[in-house]
Amino acid sequence: MITKKILLSFPKVATGKPMAMELIKTYNLDFSILKALIDDNIKGTLLLEIRGEANDLNAGIVFLRENQIGVKEVQSMVVVDEKKCISCGACTAVCAVNALEMDENWSLIHHEDKCLECMLCVKACPMRAIHAVM
Repeated sequence: MITKKILLSFPKVATGKPMAMELIKTYNLDFSILKALIDDNIKGTLLLEIRGEANDLNAGIVFLRENQIGVKEVQSMVVVDEKKCISCGACTAVCAVNALEMDENWSLIHHEDKCLECMLCVKACPMRAIHAVM
């Protein structure tokens, strides 16, 4: 069994369809909704942590794309823009799990696997170099 985080983008033509039911029943997938933004049947964005066998997961993603749903695999909801980051360390002060830390050269390191996605670093960054995927 594998787990992935995927960001789904629903255009207007794909809203109102029972996609979640299909993923569960047809493709034997289990998922948790991490974040959702819905714009009244105009468009929607959904961040899922999805689990299942590799073949089922790949088939489910193909099904979503065939139904005009954008699928993007993400490692973390938090992204550091290295062009804007000045490695000031402000974000490291608020990161309780050390997902953000300074290396021996005083450069920022983002450990995506440790990140709890609390978004405190987004608020702490004076350069606005850290942002959420959605």
